[in-house]
Amino acid sequence: MPLPHVVLLLVLGAVQAEAQRIIFPDKLRYSEGEVCITKSGQTSTCERSCQDASSQSVDNLCGYQDLIFLFCCEKKLDSLTDISPPALNFQCGKSIKNNEPGTVGPVPRPALPPGPATAEGQVNPLELPLPAFQGSGSDLIHQAVGGVNTRENAWPWMALIGIRDAQGISWFCAGVLINEQWILSALHCFLNQNIDVLVVRLGEHDYNSLSERTPHQDFGVIETVFYPDYSHPQAYHDLAMLRLDSRVSIQRSISPVCLPWGKESDRVLTNQVVTLTGWGDTKFGGQPSSILQEVKVTVFSPTQCDRSYSNLPQYAETWPQGIGQETVCAGDPNGGRDACQGDSGGPLVSQDARGSYVLAGVVSRGYGCGHKDYPGLYANLRYPPYLAWIKKVAFTTI
Repeated sequence: MPLPHVVLLLVLGAVQAEAQRIIFPDKLRYSEGEVCITKSGQTSTCERSCQDASSQSVDNLCGYQDLIFLFCCEKKLDSLTDISPPALNFQCGKSIKNNEPGTVGPVPRPALPPGPATAEGQVNPLELPLPAFQGSGSDLIHQAVGGVNTRENAWPWMALIGIRDAQGISWFCAGVLINEQWILSALHCFLNQNIDVLVVRLGEHDYNSLSERTPHQDFGVIETVFYPDYSHPQAYHDLAMLRLDSRVSIQRSISPVCLPWGKESDRVLTNQVVTLTGWGDTKFGGQPSSILQEVKVTVFSPTQCDRSYSNLPQYAETWPQGIGQETVCAGDPNGGRDACQGDSGGPLVSQDARGSYVLAGVVSRGYGCGHKDYPGLYANLRYPPYLAWIKKVAFTTI
């Protein structure tokens, strides 16, 4: 018998001895056939055996049933993903250099209805990841804290997302233009939304100004596509795509961001400085900025973030398989630079070797805003299943 199998049997034997004494780790709570999350962040099912024997490891244990251990089986990514560059008929990732940033100037904006409440009537921070909902002083929610005003047209893929009613438009999330008809955003923004009242604004800089050099454009939404493996209240796979009601005319003030197709997806961003943009709050519990903000943040390893977030009481429910490669973790080592309420769905971007801006992540969750021990969490756009899904939905026919 190969040595790795002997080691695995010894480890499993130790775990089995513990299980027989009714000491079950929380990760062994699943029954056969139930949905689980693998160590790498894939959504799978809890099974007695896996086609890929390497999945039958201690890290992927998910249940114990009829004196048999169950495993959350990894899927072979090669058979599931196509992340080769699609044919594009437009340039992407072109930005005006922001050499003369201004200063933060938050202003009021219309408030949205409150989000889901706990039994005590307080907003549950993990159930309101980052939209600018009103609530009590709970910490877990996610504007760009520590940011500066951008130059007009500096980030032409930015999308402002709101709800239109008789009183006007209430802005509540952000998104990013990825081609002539699709916006990528955070799924949690749209769980209870009627798409008939959604508004996507492109080419905006200051939504309180009527005197900008280039006019914005508003679009309706005719379709929302949610990442299929999202499972509330877990935080994994927080991605949605919005199909606009007409095609965008690409110009200097409105153009798509690049996506990390092909070899670009292999680039590791840990310890790199990247850029976050948004119209969210400038501090936790503060006011949003009507002027688009930008802030530089540093990417940390998922392991480092997992270690920090594991101290939170909601950790086991929200990240039952830990924070892994499906997530980008970014903030400031000293705190004070982060996403905040209202930034959900907005882009985190890096530059490639040609100087084009490439989407690194989509704002998803965080604890407070600018907390040095809890960097912001973003859906990782270099995670192959996410890229393959985006390509299948939005780039099969451009």
